[in-house]
Amino acid sequence: MSRPLRQHRLDEQHVSALASGGGDVNTIAELLTVERSWRLLQLRALLDIVGPDHDTGPLPSVRDAWDLLIEAERHDPAKVDDLLLHPQAGAWAAYTLRRLRGTARSTVPLWVDLGYLHSLAAAAALSAGIDFRMTVPVRDGFAVLPTLGAVAVPGANRWDSTEVRGSAGHCVVGTPAGEVRVGGDGWQAMPSVHIQADGHTLAVRLDCLDPYRNLRAPTPPRALSEPELNHWRGLLTQAWQLLVETSPALASPMTRGLFSVVPQPPAERFRTMSASAGDAFGCMTMSEPRDATELAVTMVHEFQHIKLGALLHLAPLHTGEPAGRLYAPWRDDPRPLGGLLQGVYAFAGITEFWRSASHWATDDAGALAHFEFARWRRQVRTVLALIAQLPQLTEVGRRVVAGLTVTADRWQTDSVPDQPLAAAHDAVADHRARWRLHHLRPPAEVVTAFTECWMAGADRPDLPAVAPAVEADPNAQGLDARAVLELWRLTDAAGFERLRADPAAIGALVTGARPADLALVAGDRETARREYLHELSTDSDRPGAWAGLGLILAETRPGPAADALCDRPELVRAVHRAIRGCGGDAGPVELAAWIGPQ
Repeated sequence: MSRPLRQHRLDEQHVSALASGGGDVNTIAELLTVERSWRLLQLRALLDIVGPDHDTGPLPSVRDAWDLLIEAERHDPAKVDDLLLHPQAGAWAAYTLRRLRGTARSTVPLWVDLGYLHSLAAAAALSAGIDFRMTVPVRDGFAVLPTLGAVAVPGANRWDSTEVRGSAGHCVVGTPAGEVRVGGDGWQAMPSVHIQADGHTLAVRLDCLDPYRNLRAPTPPRALSEPELNHWRGLLTQAWQLLVETSPALASPMTRGLFSVVPQPPAERFRTMSASAGDAFGCMTMSEPRDATELAVTMVHEFQHIKLGALLHLAPLHTGEPAGRLYAPWRDDPRPLGGLLQGVYAFAGITEFWRSASHWATDDAGALAHFEFARWRRQVRTVLALIAQLPQLTEVGRRVVAGLTVTADRWQTDSVPDQPLAAAHDAVADHRARWRLHHLRPPAEVVTAFTECWMAGADRPDLPAVAPAVEADPNAQGLDARAVLELWRLTDAAGFERLRADPAAIGALVTGARPADLALVAGDRETARREYLHELSTDSDRPGAWAGLGLILAETRPGPAADALCDRPELVRAVHRAIRGCGGDAGPVELAAWIGPQ
């Protein structure tokens, strides 16, 4: 840990590759050298704040733990380097620094969080094969040795301690019931998976034990059952084979930079929940996917975030924020510029995956790949065009946006069959309209002018264009309902028919969807139109009804009404609400036609 100081600088080839959304194994190796330095800076900052006399409760001083870590490195630098690059070590350091600086709060005694360094030192000493004794924290009834596993300590307080002893590569952990040998009876080893496909090897931990695995705040261990473990291993094997077969350029870097997957319970179908963090390079946490394809897409998604997080440790992509939050087609909420950059980088990788898949998949799998490719190539290109205009981008940020734009432009010439292309177009338009209806507020004076003219039977007012304000609606959810229903239809025809058989229950299975949305995706436009108009006669505020009506009009009656509902639905709804509030009446279609395009 006393190596000469160096200033990290990526070679031009790696910068160009990352800017375009790519990067190979050698790029990842360069990023890992950056991450090691970042990790040491975190530890240095932590030691500087704590000092030698800081209260560590029943544990030895932080300096004692640090000294053991240094001794282990002298014996086996490579093993200690691997341990320092353990993603959860980064998550721990960042979280504990936030606690020390007062930006994160917890009822857990601070010494418990500081004590993770003691556990790291013990794991390092064991891996290096040196003799040692170290007292480590017991948290939620478990003593954890990072990357290795955990042991339950029955009878311990929620926050407690126990001794770990090691000699010549063997180790025991003390418990009230007696010593437990690491790797022996009573020891819960960290599960892992080792997969080979066409010369590409993926070796990752399935981390269900480390308290810092969930990236934001500590979490008690939850060991996977044997069926759960086998299920995850099977899915990872299939997903890895799929990635290597269809997208080797996306898979290969993961062999060097993906270290742990944190399993989570299943989420709503087609809405996988996943996360990664810049301080935890190489870790992705995700809900249990339904199949290998869903898992492969999630792996690509999160590894894009992981790469960009490492790049951000070298240079920022933006300085400051635009005046308002921005539209992200993959989110329900308006996003800051930093979040939008992260999202567009991740979805550039997802689009590349679906593009590759569309070239070889057939039947339902082919229809799915074409739909997803068409949907995301359009959304990514739209967001890049928006970001490119923002003055807050740094030089590196502009280079990334330009590189991704070149990648996105390459996709535009790919042919997509008419049916999935049309479905993708509708999914894009529906999400955009719902987002506008939830989060954009037209100026009050504009709404008043339109309302007064309608009530007076006059022509629409000729007003200068004024951009609506962004006011985040905290209740916005399920804005991608149209796309999710389309995914049901494309991948599970029988399941989709079951949804149609009980349309009243659709909202419980697909958040944000109503029976009219189901009818529209099924192709029953007349039923959908009637139901949307009925909804708007009783509840004029539901964004999905306005957005769905706009889609139907765009296909069946293109013209001013369709233009208004697709391009400025928030204005149509606001004026409709104001007219009804004044005791007036306005048919949604007639009002939209009167308001017309911008």
